[in-house]
Amino acid sequence: MRLQRDGATLDAVRDAVREEFGPAARIVAAERVTTPGIAGLFRKAHVEATVEVPSPDELPTAVVAIADGPVQRAGIAALLADAEAAEARIAAADGTGATRADAFASVLDGFVADGIAPAIAVAPPSAPAVRSLPDQGGSRLQAVTDTLTGGASPLLDTPPVRVRPVPPQVRSADGDLVLLVGRAGDVDAVAGLFATRHALRPTSAADRRAAILARADGVRDGATVLAVAAWDDGATIEALGADQVWLVVDVGRKTEDAEAMLGAVGGRVTVAGVVAIGAAETATPESVHLLGVPVLSLG
Repeated sequence: MRLQRDGATLDAVRDAVREEFGPAARIVAAERVTTPGIAGLFRKAHVEATVEVPSPDELPTAVVAIADGPVQRAGIAALLADAEAAEARIAAADGTGATRADAFASVLDGFVADGIAPAIAVAPPSAPAVRSLPDQGGSRLQAVTDTLTGGASPLLDTPPVRVRPVPPQVRSADGDLVLLVGRAGDVDAVAGLFATRHALRPTSAADRRAAILARADGVRDGATVLAVAAWDDGATIEALGADQVWLVVDVGRKTEDAEAMLGAVGGRVTVAGVVAIGAAETATPESVHLLGVPVLSLG
């Protein structure tokens, strides 16, 4: 015989059913019902449950009694209890996506704890990225099962993707000083194009006093100043006191040489990134990204 009962919570329904029908009664279905109220206010929630009560002449079968203590709950009881906790967290956090994701994870953990679903190992941070399975005539679900049980699967054979840092904006405030450093020939070749592309005013300043005067002119005229220096001229680099420093690198040269320049300049000032030139003259222009710093390409 099946009856309907309701209460404020699942535990309240369980206690009422046990008191009314005894320990042989069991909850076979339950649903949490929320009345919306007015404009989201005064809303109320309760649990409606379907209770199965054995007849007096019915022979006992495999019946699970309603537990008295805080034993581990499974099946519908666990799902509904977890759903109640999840709804409370969602209401407190105004229904954000992160809270809903936490609630789902909590329910899934309950499945694993109750033996309803297998535990899935989480790959370490260095594990290769997962790609889509190709259609090889078999079931995609079977392929995933093979992976979980140790069977052969091509699921994890793609190397991780290296994320390249995003270059910052070239400084553009009035009176700011941007500095290009590198080999003398490379810097001289690229300074004009760099200044034109980023609306900078070139200056021949090579010491602190000249840099201050160039900055003052920039503030007066509403311009950002561009200076240049050789990568191994540490005295000039430090004296100019630039707001932003870029290292000019010819990508056709050895990466080791560029690393040496970056290390020398970076030991004195903060390097915003690399200005890459000569890409059309080499078959491996992407090697400049091995430096691990943001890259602006000027071709």
